[in-house]
Amino acid sequence: MQRAQSLSTMRPAVMPANAPGLMTLVPTARARLDLRLDVFGDGRERQTGQDPSVRAQGERWTGLLLWQVKRVRDYVDADLHGAMSLSVAAAHARLSPGYFSRRFRQSFGVTFSRFVAARRVERARGLLVGGASKLCEIALACGFADQAHFTRTFGNLMGCTPGRWRRQAATSRLSA
Repeated sequence: MQRAQSLSTMRPAVMPANAPGLMTLVPTARARLDLRLDVFGDGRERQTGQDPSVRAQGERWTGLLLWQVKRVRDYVDADLHGAMSLSVAAAHARLSPGYFSRRFRQSFGVTFSRFVAARRVERARGLLVGGASKLCEIALACGFADQAHFTRTFGNLMGCTPGRWRRQAATSRLSA
C-alpha cells in the first residue's frame, strides 16, 4: 500500500488533463485548512504575526454580567452573618461553581471568599464605630466563627486588630 503524498510532491500525471478547474480547488482547500487552523488558534498568528496571548486578551470578554454581579452582591449582603457558599452564589449567577469562580475573580479582582471576608470586615467596622458592643458579639453578628477568626481576618485586611482600630477611630472622631 502506498502512503499519501503531499500536494507539493504529487506528480502532475496523477491529475487528469481534462480538469482545469481542479487546480483552482487546491488554493481553496488551503484556505479552508487555514480557516480550520484559525479556529483551533494557531492559523491567524502564523498569517498576521500576532501573539496568541495578546489576541486572546483583546477579543475575549471577561467577568460576570451586570445582573449576575447584582444578584451575587445581594446574596452576600442579605446573609452576611450566615455561612456563605460558593456553589450557592454560583447558582444565583446561574453558572457552574468553577466557571463562576474564574469569572468572579475577573470581575472583582479577588476570590469569592476574600470578597465575603472584606464585606464582613466592612460591616464590622460600622459596628465598631457605632456602638459599644463586645468584639465577640460583633464577630458573631458579622458571620465570623469566633473572635479569633474575626481578629485574624480583620488584621489581614486592615493591618491592625479590631480593638486598636476602634480606639483609633474613636480618637479621630473626638479630634475632628
